[in-house]
This record gives sequence, structure tokens and C-alpha cells, in this order.
Amino acid sequence: MSTAVTLFLLSVSIAYNDAARILAMFPVPSISHQVVFRPYTQELARRGHQVTVITPDPAFPKGEVPANLTEIDVHDFSYEMWKSFYKVTSTGDNDLILQMTLAFSIIVDIVEMQLKLDVVQKILKEEKFDLLLLEACAKPALVLSHVYKVPVIQVSSFGPMNFNVETIGSAWHPLLYPGILTKRSLNLSKWEKLEELWNFYRIEKILKGVENSENEMAERLFGPDVPSMSELKNNVDMLFLNAHPIWDGNRPVPPSVIYMGGLHQKPQKELPADLKRYLDSSKNGVVYISFGTNVQPSLLPQDRVQMMAKVFSQLPYDVLWKWDKDELPGRSKNIKISKWLPQSDLLRHPKIKLFITQGGLQSTDEAITAGVPLIGFPMLGDQWYNVEKYVHHGIGLQLDLLSTNEVEFKNAISTVINDER
Repeated sequence: MSTAVTLFLLSVSIAYNDAARILAMFPVPSISHQVVFRPYTQELARRGHQVTVITPDPAFPKGEVPANLTEIDVHDFSYEMWKSFYKVTSTGDNDLILQMTLAFSIIVDIVEMQLKLDVVQKILKEEKFDLLLLEACAKPALVLSHVYKVPVIQVSSFGPMNFNVETIGSAWHPLLYPGILTKRSLNLSKWEKLEELWNFYRIEKILKGVENSENEMAERLFGPDVPSMSELKNNVDMLFLNAHPIWDGNRPVPPSVIYMGGLHQKPQKELPADLKRYLDSSKNGVVYISFGTNVQPSLLPQDRVQMMAKVFSQLPYDVLWKWDKDELPGRSKNIKISKWLPQSDLLRHPKIKLFITQGGLQSTDEAITAGVPLIGFPMLGDQWYNVEKYVHHGIGLQLDLLSTNEVEFKNAISTVINDER
């Protein structure tokens, strides 16, 4: 760890030290990412530091932001650019390679558009900062480490990707210590190991190809003298991970890697009155189903939606389904739909019997905290990595959305709910 970073962290922990000026850039337009970053920036501001945040999801309404916290709202165009990603995340398909190709390419374009904003350009030209906080999966944001020669902390909303741990000098290996972009990592046969190595190679090839676009973007914004991303990664001083060491396979890491899993979780709040009445009045308990913020459930294959709805209609439980439309085709009387739900508080209600999820890390953390068993239908990114851990740690089961039939789905629900472990 550099002397500069050590001194900065000391200044954060000692209230009477001079305040630092901090620039944070969290480009990815996904609320499940942004809720992880808010505790960092808000606590730093609470301790007296001057914090400027470039974010697609501001935490405060305009006019209610703390005096020493500035939020640059890049919501509208960032989410508009991200829409094309939903088309490959909401199919139930298992094409991780296609997903990552599109995601990393879109992130380059989003970072460029965010940095080109007049308000951001004005900040870059006129203001000085003492520290950069950058989203770990948005590698092109590292170009800011060329603009400001200050310590850099990468902050991840999940566990480590291979290029994150490589950057910081941590242990990694596609089979022994895999990153989160892997579908299988436990108890592999020789053929499965070869398959994972092939997928690892393909993802590395994607990242190398995208790096050319990242370098071109950096040159367009800041001129031909900008170092390459391969060089800029050497400016990273620390890596904060939203994971627990056990979830990451007890990976050997240097002191510059800090595990901060579950940081986004807040003390339990009272549920909205109508939702509380619904849960309290459930005779046999409630099955909760949500596929997160990066999957639009109405875009899932209709035969898969109908398969789930038919099974739910046969259950003795009520079903609460986070659904993005006003109507759910084939909805039975025991299914209630809602476009938004206070998930963390909902899961802690004693009537929740089961959480059916896509396997996002924030959802997983909240279910573990609440002690609710899981069924995972992984669809995107790190979700295969997470859901495999459900089975390994005995907290749930893994199913495949496209291939699971009614009998298998119903049996899985019964098995998980009735397991007394």
C-alpha cells in the first residue's frame, strides 16, 4: 500500500484531520451496483470530506444533498444506452460470452458520454482532488488517474473479476482461484475444467479487444499522450470488494484488498402497511420471486413464465412476484405482482418461506442475513458463480430457466421449503 493511501485512510478515521477532496465515478447504470457505493460516499461526506460523485442513480433528491456531497446525475442517457443490455439478460439464455462482450463495450461508451458532459469537463479542468474512487468493473474510468495524479481505490459491487485481482497483485487462477465470471468452479471433471479454461480464454480475448476501444476513447477525450489501460492499471492502490472472504474461496490477497461484503445492508425498517397486512394474513406463508434489476421479467420467454405461473398455482403458498408490467399472463389467485418491493425488509418477515432469485450478490446477501432459503436461476455475469455456492453451502438449489420443467420446479420448491437444515 502506498504511503499516500495510508495517510488518506488515517485521515478518514481521525475526525480532527483536514478534510480530503474525493472524486468518485461509478458509471454502470444499475441500482444494484449503486446501492453498494452509497455507504462509502455518504460516510466520507458525513465525516467532513468533500465528495463529488458521478452516478446514474443519485441518492438524494435535488436540493436535499448534504453540503459537502455533490452528485452529478448521469441517469437518463446512461440508462438509455444500457437498454440494449436487457435484450441479452432477459432471455434466460446462458450465453455469458455474448453478455460480457456487450456489457464491456457499452461501458466504454457510457464512460465516454459521462466524461464529455459539460459539468464533468468543468470539474476536471477547474477542481483538484486528493483521492479517486472508481468502479472496479468499469476499467475505462481509470483514465481519471491520468488527469489526477492521486491515489486510486477501485470499488466493486461484487467479488473480483480476473483483471481486478491481476491489477492489484492478488492470487488468481482460472481453476484454483477463479474470478466471478465463471459458470462452474467446484468439483469439476477433467472435461469441465477444459470447458472452463476455454471460457476463461474467450473472456480474456473479449477484454483484450475491448481494451483497444478503451484506449481510443481515452485518446479522444484527453489526447494522444494518455497512457494505455494496461499502464493506467498500475495507478490502482487498493481494491474494495463487496464480498466475504469465504464466498471468494478464501483467496490469498495482499493487504491492499479489503473485503466489505454486505455493506449496502441497512437496519430493518417497518414494511409499508399494505404489504405488511398481505404478509401477516398469509395462511401458509409466501414464496417471493424477483430476478433483480438487470432482468426485465416480462421479456423472459413466455413459455418459461407460464411454466412458473402454472407451478405457483398448484402451491399451498401465496406467491409475491416482482413484475415489471401491470398484468401477468396466466396469473392465478394466489399470485400477487408488484413493480417494486422493499426486498431487504421483506425477506426478514417471518412469513417468507422461499426466495426465487437470479442469484445477484446483493439479493444473496440479503437472503442470508434474513435466513431465507434460495432457488437460483442464474442468467447474468456473476450469478452462476453465486448460485453454485447456494448448493455448496447448503442454503439453496440451482436450476436452469430454459430446461427446467414443471415437475422439477415444483419438487425443488418443496425440497427447499421442507429442508429443516
